Amino acid sequence: MVLEDIRYQLDQFSIFDDVRLSIEINNKKGVIYYNAGVIIGASFDDKKNIDVFRELKDLEGQISINVSIGEPMPDGIDEDKIDNKSLDEILELINNPEAVSSDNDNDNDNYDLNKNLQDDLSSFNYEVSNEAITAIGENLSQITGVEGVIALKSSGEVIYSKDIEDTDFESADTLFLFNQSKDLGGIFSFQDLNSVICEANNNYRKIIINNKNIIYSLIVSSSVQALKTQTEAVRLLES
Repeated sequence: MVLEDIRYQLDQFSIFDDVRLSIEINNKKGVIYYNAGVIIGASFDDKKNIDVFRELKDLEGQISINVSIGEPMPDGIDEDKIDNKSLDEILELINNPEAVSSDNDNDNDNYDLNKNLQDDLSSFNYEVSNEAITAIGENLSQITGVEGVIALKSSGEVIYSKDIEDTDFESADTLFLFNQSKDLGGIFSFQDLNSVICEANNNYRKIIINNKNIIYSLIVSSSVQALKTQTEAVRLLES
């Protein structure tokens, strides 16, 4: 489906500010403006914003997508503004508007409850967390092309590893690369870094993902597309 192709591109640029996707399908053209993981505006043919995704939802055909970074949304497409929503939130709004409206009505009531829930989650002991991380690591290791997985705390303590010959080296290497990538991202004013692909000419390739302050490093085969593997891993962690 067209939206799955769009979703794939959005996932790749979720850490960037001011991203513009130029799309063309069935001789119709449009743009989607994306900023730090949320959609802020869109136009397609004669449609704008939320109506764009109503149009695209059931559309089939060959889509052409070009991505440009550093292209803020211009004035003129504020009607029916999207108000900074993810693609999933937009689709939920389209498919189930009554439920979304009800959720919005309860936002203030739920704020304190959600905050208390997050506080409770943060106080869980590490035995429970380690079980979850082990399950996540096992699932990550099943992704096509993944040859090894290691999960670390930000301190460098190894929580989980599979098919890693030298965990001390891998943990140190992962933290070094992740911190260097964060520093580089800060120079270019990226948002908080969530994942990065590291490659070298000697078939050295790994994907590093920060999820809820746990850093996962995936050793990846050179025979697969790193971007696809990264997308699958990020989606698994988000679910």
